[in-house]
Formats: sequence, structure tokens, C-alpha cells
Amino acid sequence: MTDDVNNLLSSSGIATLFLDTDFNIMRFTPATRDLFTLVSKDIGRALGDITSKVKDPTLLTDAQRVLETLVPLKCDVESEDGRWFVRRVLPYYTQDGKMNGVVVTFSEVSHLKTLQRQTSAACEFSENIVATLREPLLVLDETFTIISASRSFHRVFATGEGDVIGQSLFAIQNRQWAAPNLRAVLEDVLAKKTAVESFDLTVEVGDLGPRHMVLNACQFDDGPDGRELILLAMEDVTDQTRSQQVILDREARLSAILNAVPEAIVTIDERGIIGNFSPGTEDILGFRPDEVIGQNVSILMPEPDRSGHDGYLEHYLKTGEKKIIGRGRELKARHKDGTGIPIRLAVSELELDGARHFLGFIHDITQDRKRQAELQRAQKMEAVGQLTGGLAHDFNNLLTVVIGNLELLEMRTDDPKLHKLMHEALEASNIGAALTSQLLSFSKSQSLAPENIALNELVKTMLPILERTLDKQIGIEIQLAEDLDATRADPGQIESAILNLAINARDAMPAGGTLTLATRTVALDADFAATQIDVTPGRYVCLSVTDTGVGMTPETQSHVFEPFFTTKGPGKGSGLGLSMVYGFAKQSGGHVAIYSEVGQGTTINLFLPVAANVPNVDGLARTEHVAQTGTETILVVEDDPKVRRLTVTRLEELHYKVVAAADGPQAMKILKQRKDID
Repeated sequence: MTDDVNNLLSSSGIATLFLDTDFNIMRFTPATRDLFTLVSKDIGRALGDITSKVKDPTLLTDAQRVLETLVPLKCDVESEDGRWFVRRVLPYYTQDGKMNGVVVTFSEVSHLKTLQRQTSAACEFSENIVATLREPLLVLDETFTIISASRSFHRVFATGEGDVIGQSLFAIQNRQWAAPNLRAVLEDVLAKKTAVESFDLTVEVGDLGPRHMVLNACQFDDGPDGRELILLAMEDVTDQTRSQQVILDREARLSAILNAVPEAIVTIDERGIIGNFSPGTEDILGFRPDEVIGQNVSILMPEPDRSGHDGYLEHYLKTGEKKIIGRGRELKARHKDGTGIPIRLAVSELELDGARHFLGFIHDITQDRKRQAELQRAQKMEAVGQLTGGLAHDFNNLLTVVIGNLELLEMRTDDPKLHKLMHEALEASNIGAALTSQLLSFSKSQSLAPENIALNELVKTMLPILERTLDKQIGIEIQLAEDLDATRADPGQIESAILNLAINARDAMPAGGTLTLATRTVALDADFAATQIDVTPGRYVCLSVTDTGVGMTPETQSHVFEPFFTTKGPGKGSGLGLSMVYGFAKQSGGHVAIYSEVGQGTTINLFLPVAANVPNVDGLARTEHVAQTGTETILVVEDDPKVRRLTVTRLEELHYKVVAAADGPQAMKILKQRKDID
């Protein structure tokens, strides 16, 4: 038994005994102690061994009949001190429906017994009043003069016979009954033979203060005299009204919570019929409440769960085997349009009005899975970038040594055949150097020269290049925002990004189409940033490059920024174009987003941070570089021995005096010791 039920029974004032099938005491309420002189140690004792102050010789016999017939029994019994009770014996069922004994209750009705005795000795006039003696009563004549008042009226309003009998209803108790509307409706009781039902009035009731009363009135005849009188009954509903208001407030709060909770909440009964459907559920699954309430919950499920749900529920009700209840799991729900929605479902069980119900909490994990996939892609890109950057850096040093030594050899020979071989070797090495530069761009390890840039002007300067690069059947459109903010980035890298994106767009439109370049200033808010990886909310300048080509599948889109990934045939691309754009954007503090549909084209959005309020670097003073004569002393600092030797050799070939250092501390030491370093 729950704490709430125990508290309810303890505070009800009804003496209650719980007996098992052998009529041993299982538990009892505090009100039972006085009637049966019980103490806590009596739990487990047979009821027949307990001394009772109630004259109830048939209690055990009735209890036995209830066990056999499962039909409740009741009777009136009297205690030794003259109090009367309505004794009831009912079957006692456990939560799983098992009959586990009987419940015996004693509800005191002493006041009703007293009234019954008084009523039996009264005249016909009194019998008419008895019908409503549970409430304060007044009998009024045609002038609204009080000719009789019930005991309950005197008790409630602390009056005596002399205070009210012979007085006008509208004159007693400081005229608090003199409500204009009340007089009007009472006048119709005799004149029009009508009844007054549920007339609301607030009156002062002694120490209790203002109380909310509901008045009912009807006409009746005063026996042999034949006078027409008015019977006015009053019911104090203050506590009931407050309780109802508490319930209404609780329901309002619950409704507000349900409306605010992003998760969907659905309740069903034992048959799987939907009883409640929260607003969050409509947002996730598309159904309106009126479309599903009263329907089987399988309407929200795709196959095969839709066909098997009733069997799952029936299996649980029979066996109690839990597969989802109290555990939760991820599965798919059915949207109104028929599509599957990935959800996380948690189910709990509750009992309402003696019936089992199930409460389901549904969380849409579409965005969770998307963020998880984005995080995995970002981690993969970061790992590939670190690996690529390290390899490219080392490879770049090797190429530096190769190219440098080839140049030195070329300077030291006049043999045309050797020159041709060295020229081809240099060309291949320079291609390798360009490749390492692209890899460094992807790994965010390249050296950038950021400037404050008017992106619109840069796009315009690229148009002639794009017109020469793209096929004749591809049209170019530009849509440049007039109020575009300045951005801070490396202009050369932006030009390279535009060219790479345009070439990709060209290859996606083999039969021709339209390439659109658009600019705008956008604000990426926290909600958008939360759905992305490594994106900071704020203002950005956005460059959009859109084609009308073949588009990409979601699978292709998930790989397009990876180095060496390409959908082109062999020899038609290195697969580094978009990876360079990605690396440049991230290194510049920006972001790249792609949107594409198969057959509908592709849009690449390049977001670059808005420039702060600093002067454009193009306007800053620049240091003039004076050409050297080849006689100065140069300090070379390089940690790679081969590159350091090559650099020293090349400078010495140009007749410079060279001092070499393997690292920064050694270079600082040399600068402190020597004053001849130019």
C-alpha cells in the first residue's frame, strides 16, 4: 500500500481493519484503536481474540460470507458508549488482482441516528424537513419570515431560536442575507412554483469568516394548515471549492508543463488505446490529438511493431516480462506522413481509478544522431588533418632539399642534357610542393596573411577568371548584398576557394547550367551552433556558391571534405579542392556548410568571421625592403639539418656570409654574442 493511501486512511477518521483470509489482523487505521483497544503488537492476531467495544456479534459470520460470495455486506452497530456506526465488510484485493482477505470499516453515524429518532416522533412537517437535514435549513413563510430553523443552522451560525424565529431572513445576522438577487428568486418560489437551485452567496460564519454557500429552495405545504412555505437549504462548499480550485490549479500547472516539455508524452490503457497526447507529441509525429485519442497506439508505429504491438502488450499483462517498461530503448515511430522518426522511448506503469495505464515519454533523437555523426566526422577530419599536416610538413622539407640541390646543380653545369633532366626533376618536385601546400591547407597548418576584405569587390575581380575557366554553356550570376560587412581573411585563399568551388560546380554540370555566387551577412545563433561541431555563435559574412548540377547523395556529402575523396574519374581531380576550402575556413575561424539534393544541384556556404573595427591592413604603413648587395652577414635558423645545410649553401653561393643555428635559443645566444648580424 502506498504512503498516499496510508495517509488518506489515517486522516479520514474512518475506523478500518484489514483482515487476511483467516481473519487475522494485517493492519488497521488509528481510528480503529479505540473501538477494538488495539496496539501495534496486535497485528497478526486473530480478530476473535480482540476485545471489542462494538456490539457486533455477526462480524465474523459476515466476513466469512463476503469471503465466499465476494459480495459486500453492511449493517448498523452500536458501541458500548452509545455511538452508532455503519459497519461494512468488503473483499480486499491486492494490486495484482488477488483476493487477499476482507476490509472492515466503521463509519460513525450517531448524529444521523439521533435525527432518525427525532424524525420518527415528529409530525408530517418535521418529516418534510428531515429530507435535507444534513444541511442548515430554514422554513420561510410568504413574507420571508423565519418560522423554523434546523439544529444544523443553529450549530453552523451559532444562533438560538430567539435569534431567528419570527425574524425576516433579510434582517438577521447584520442583513448579510439581503442580496437583491436572492430576494428576486425566492419571490418566484411561491408565485411561480419554481425551485431555486445552486444560488451562490458568501456569508460570514462565526470564527470561520467568509464562507461560500450554495442555496437551494423549494415550496411545500404545511400539513393541515395548508400554508405554502419555502424550505431553504444551505450547503457550505468553501472547502470543496478550494479543493476544486487546487485541482484546477494543479491541472493548469501540469498542462503548462506538458506544453513546455519538448518530449512527447502519450498515455494508453490496458487495451493500447490512447488517452492523452501532449503538444510535444504533435510537434514530433505530426498528428493532432483529435486524430489519435481513442485510437490504438499502434497508429504511431511503423511495421513490424505496428502489427505486433497488441501481442507485446498482451504478453506483458500475462507474464509481467518487461522489455521496455522501466528500461527504455531506441526505435522508430511513425510520422503522420508515413516516414520513420528515430526516437528514444521510456515507458512507466501507473494505476488510475483501479485500472492499469502506461505512460510513454518519447524523445526525438534525429538531431542527436545528426550531432553524433557530425562529431564523428569532425573527429575523423581532425585526426586526418593532424596526420596529413605532419606528413606534408616532413615531405615539404624533403622537397625543399631536393629542389634546392637541383637548383644548385643547375647553376654549376652548362651541359644542356643535364639541364633538361634537372628541369624535369624540378617541375615534378614543384608539383609535389604544390600538393604539400594543399595538404597543409586542409590540415589548417598553412601560413595565412589575413586582411580586412570587401568580399563583394573580390568576387567581382574573380568574374573574368571564372568566365575563362568555365564552359560556354554555363551562365554566371552574382547576387551581392549591398550592406555586406567586411570580413578578415587571406584574400589569396578566398580566391583559391572560389576557383575550386567553381571548378567543382562546372564538373557537376556537364550539360551546362547556372553558377550563382551570392554574398550576405548572417548571424549564426546558439541554437544553430549547438547542431554543429566547432562553430561559435556570432556574425559572419557568407559566400554561397550554387550550381544546378547533378547534386549529391547524403552518403557523398558526408565525405566531400575528406582529402583525396572524389567522385571524378581517374586523372580528373586530386580530391583536395573541397578539403582545402574546409581547412581554410576552419583556420580562419569560419565554417563550411553544404546543401545538396540529387538532381537539384548543390550549394556550398562559406562562412567567414566579420572583421573587427581595425584599419585595413592595405592602408597600414609598410616597411620598405632594400635590395641587399650580397656582402651582408645572415643568421639562418632551421631545425632540419638537411634544409639548414641547403639554405646555408644557397646563400653562400650568392656570396653572403652565413651563420647557422639549429634552434631559437641558440639563435638568441648568437645574436647576443655577435653584433655583425645584418
